[in-house]
Amino acid sequence: MKIGENIRALRQRKGLTQEQVAQQLGVSYQAVSKWENEANTPDIGLLPGIAALFGVSIDALFADEAADLAAGIPFVKDDDVIRIVQMRGRQVIEVTPRISADDPPIEIAFPRNCNDRTQYFKVEVYGHVMADGSINGDVVCHQSIECAQINGDVRAQGNVTAGNINACGNIVCSGIYDCYNLQANRIECSGSVSAINLTCGE
Repeated sequence: MKIGENIRALRQRKGLTQEQVAQQLGVSYQAVSKWENEANTPDIGLLPGIAALFGVSIDALFADEAADLAAGIPFVKDDDVIRIVQMRGRQVIEVTPRISADDPPIEIAFPRNCNDRTQYFKVEVYGHVMADGSINGDVVCHQSIECAQINGDVRAQGNVTAGNINACGNIVCSGIYDCYNLQANRIECSGSVSAINLTCGE
């Protein structure tokens, strides 16, 4: 049981001080300090409040992995972005410009029948992504993207390959290939843009 380590990791991930946690839970900051240093454990009646404060289940407070994950991924933020990473053991695999055996693409299946009201999401991928179907939302990819369709703003460090791209805002990438329909307010592309139907404000 590593509840103290997990409380510390969850508190730091939320960007809270021990005093702020103590205030929200109605305890002293010394109590929070003792929990984190494994000198004491929280009263059982406080567990639901602690879990709610950090947005996790009560079980997660006692999990062996919670502290490791929070400490091992420094870019984790508390927002609505879906982050997709590859890890080898506890280490995030470093993103390289070319797909290789050491840096394989991340293959993702997004919902096939996306609509703006129920399944619009923001996604950030640390690696190359090959998506089955459409991505209905804003995409940040730290390498290249290959998918059928993207409905949202796109930012990629590598190339974007898609049948249709409908970006109400911006597309920023190294190159756009094999695109039948491309619509955007603004395109920043350091390489080639290959599209049959291109509608762009800038």
